[in-house]
Amino acid sequence: MNVSLNYHEILEENLVVELEWLEEEFELLFQSKLDKYTKIDVKTANSILDYILENNYRYDNIILLNLLNRVKENIENMYPDLF
Repeated sequence: MNVSLNYHEILEENLVVELEWLEEEFELLFQSKLDKYTKIDVKTANSILDYILENNYRYDNIILLNLLNRVKENIENMYPDLF
């Protein structure tokens, strides 16, 4: 069984795609509400972030962890009333 030498690069590329989706999803779900979020909105936003954070931890790769953290912080800064 051969392991691809590009495995970590593939993981990083996949995470970048997922994080782009995540930012777009938050934009679609919450940007139009103009800070008038319901309790369901808050719960949904937190559930999405929790899921992404729990399911995208990649083998102590500091680059991926920093990327994930940066996107999380960007979302929290864009939608502070949700968190």
